[in-house]
Amino acid sequence: MYGPKIRMLRELQGFSQEYIASQLGMTQASYSRIETNQTKLSTDMLEKIANELGVSVADIVSTEPLVINFYGTNHGAQCTFGTVEHFDAGQKELYEKIIGSKDEEIVRLNKIIEKLLSKK
Repeated sequence: MYGPKIRMLRELQGFSQEYIASQLGMTQASYSRIETNQTKLSTDMLEKIANELGVSVADIVSTEPLVINFYGTNHGAQCTFGTVEHFDAGQKELYEKIIGSKDEEIVRLNKIIEKLLSKK
């Protein structure tokens, strides 16, 4: 259920599965099952993962999109991961996908708004 968000947060931090798994005291294979939703997470494990990723449990379990603040500090649901200039190639690619997805969503929502306004 939370695996893809956990994976995104891990990748944005530049951590490998092996690194997070070792921090959590588990094998990489066991951790991989978390990111692919093959393992149900306990509250305790969610807290440990959130701690390792520098976010809150609420950031992980929220159905709202995660707000990534690249220049500020960590305040509630905002997560600081550094500036875009410091991303490696994989992080930049993921960032561009996230931004592209956001842009597509804006276009889709604008079309819905236009339809609703034209019906008035």
